[in-house]
Amino acid sequence: MKAQSTIVRWSTLLIAIPLLLLAGSARLTQAASAGLEPIDVGMVALLAAPERFDGKLIRTHGFLFVQADSDAIYLHEEDYRYGLSKNAFSLDLSEAQRKQFKKLSLKYVLLEGTVHSKSPDATYSFSGTIVDITRLESWGPWHPVPPNSH
Repeated sequence: MKAQSTIVRWSTLLIAIPLLLLAGSARLTQAASAGLEPIDVGMVALLAAPERFDGKLIRTHGFLFVQADSDAIYLHEEDYRYGLSKNAFSLDLSEAQRKQFKKLSLKYVLLEGTVHSKSPDATYSFSGTIVDITRLESWGPWHPVPPNSH
């Protein structure tokens, strides 16, 4: 009786463990396909084909400008300075986010959020809008420029 009970327990374990591993693997695959991890994309690729990333969570770098109703991430500082808004995405920031990120304005940043290529801003002046921003932090420089000796 005792031996039979032990065999039943081991048989159950031998069946349950692979099933649990399979279920866990399926969840990881579903999480990856659901886009929980941001797609790393450069601003050039994002600007060239924003519709390719529509509705997807992305991670990119650019030049940030934060000011009420004009929040945007630009390809370069010069694009901001010369008003080249087609080289930028507007940002959908809450008032709390705007206050939090104001100190990063006019700096290069790393940003994570969801792209909307068909937003009203896309048809007006920007190449799209980035919403649901989950990460925004200062970026660089990696190699400080030495002072000009001339």
